[in-house]
Amino acid sequence: MFADALANACLAEYDRWDKGAGRETWGTPDHAKDYYLFVKDYWKSISKPFDGRTLVEGIRPAWSSAFVSYCVRKAGAGKQFKYSEAHCHYIYPAMQRADGQNEGYGYIARPPEIYAPKVGDIVCAGRLYAKNYTYDQAKLRYQADSFYPSHGDIVTEVGKKYVRAIGGNIRDNVDMKKLETDANGLLKLREGKYPWICVLECVIP
Repeated sequence: MFADALANACLAEYDRWDKGAGRETWGTPDHAKDYYLFVKDYWKSISKPFDGRTLVEGIRPAWSSAFVSYCVRKAGAGKQFKYSEAHCHYIYPAMQRADGQNEGYGYIARPPEIYAPKVGDIVCAGRLYAKNYTYDQAKLRYQADSFYPSHGDIVTEVGKKYVRAIGGNIRDNVDMKKLETDANGLLKLREGKYPWICVLECVIP
């Protein structure tokens, strides 16, 4: 199944980063691995010529969406996903599918207050000025501006009152989060009491 292949792709990357111990700028001979070249793999998946040491106007570009794109592509989503440098670009097509459009897309956006995430899903939240965005606010902002800062992590395990999710560019590496869920499997409010934007339900068989 695609969802299992996606979870395995994420776990393989987590292991490659020594379970969150690496850093995006590290490389040999000062460190055991060329972690910065792992970031290059993610950027290459969306045709960007960057690595973990690249600076753009003095700032290293955020690569978390490139990581998601890399893993989804590696798992075999093909044309059923919007591979992108920003999470909002792959979230919106899933919102369109939820509205009965874009039928070929591999994910359907679900409101987090009514949908419990499963393995292969992507949990999404706003960042910076968008940190308080709800599903509807994020949708409207994208329709207006085609952008808002956001983040997504891929669910790799569902347990009792928690899910584990893996993402990129978390503390400058690939790391795993344990997210609390309630008795119905729904995500609790994220740290700081901010809402989740949505859960992208994986519908790729």
